[in-house]
Parts: sequence; C-alpha cells; structure tokens
Amino acid sequence: MSLDSQERIFEILRHRGHLSATGQKVVLGFMEQWGVDAFKAVIETHLVDESKIAEILSEEFKLPRLMRVRILNVESEVFDFVPYEFALEHLAFPFELKSDGTLRVVFADASNPDRIKSLEVVAGKKIAAYVGERSEIISAIQRHYPISKQLPGLLSANFSERGL
Repeated sequence: MSLDSQERIFEILRHRGHLSATGQKVVLGFMEQWGVDAFKAVIETHLVDESKIAEILSEEFKLPRLMRVRILNVESEVFDFVPYEFALEHLAFPFELKSDGTLRVVFADASNPDRIKSLEVVAGKKIAAYVGERSEIISAIQRHYPISKQLPGLLSANFSERGL
C-alpha cells in the first residue's frame, strides 16, 4: 500500500471518528510488526469492524456497497479476466460481466483508485467497482475460483518454495 493510500485510510477513519491518535499508533505498530498495509492492520487489530469499514469506504468513494458477497451466483467467464493471484493480492472478486462488456468487481479496499485502474488494464474491461467486506471477498475467491485458474499460481509458488 502506498503512503498516500495508507494516509487516505487513516484520514477517512479519523474524520469519521473511528480512529483516534492512539488507535493510529496501534495500527502503525501492527503494520510494522507484521508487515501488512493499513487497511489490513485496522481490521486485524479490531479497531474498526470490517462491515463498518466497507460502509465507510462505500460512502466515501460513492461506490455501491455489495452485501453478502459469498452467496453470489457467478458465471465462470468472469474469472478469465481477473487472474486468481490478482484477486487474492488486491482482494478483488469479479462477479458479473454485463452485456455492455463492463466487468463488475467487488473490492475490500476501495481507497486506492489506482487498484481499479490497474485491474482495467489487466482485465481489458471497464470496471464497475463495488465495496464489500474483506472476509466475504476472501471466502468468495476461495469458493468460486475454478481450480484451473488457481493452479498456475499454486504450482509456481510450490516450485519457488522448493527452489526449483
């Protein structure tokens, strides 16, 4: 996460009364200790509930809030546009390809507009971004992505761990 994105998360949460100066110090310490970004640190420290963060980001960036991500009925063609590794790294779950070619994707952290732009480049599609809860997006990625889309990344990770 870039410093701008980190500061954006802190500023949004402070402005809305969900992160005190002490809370921010706790988050910064957690980030340093565990090497995670501000978004994940805020959730992992339980200073702000992930559903509240999703609600705040939805309002802040004027993006629709998608509830109950894990129960979506997803057409498998959407996975051709968002690689499994990208989905996991950026917590971005594609769930519908509209008839006009727009790919609907739910993000856990919508605080970085560059993430959406980079997905447009990767997918070769216009992205309609939504905001959802982190745990539901992770669950949806694990549940819905076909194993054939997961295998290349899993195999390369396995080989690199073994030094092959």
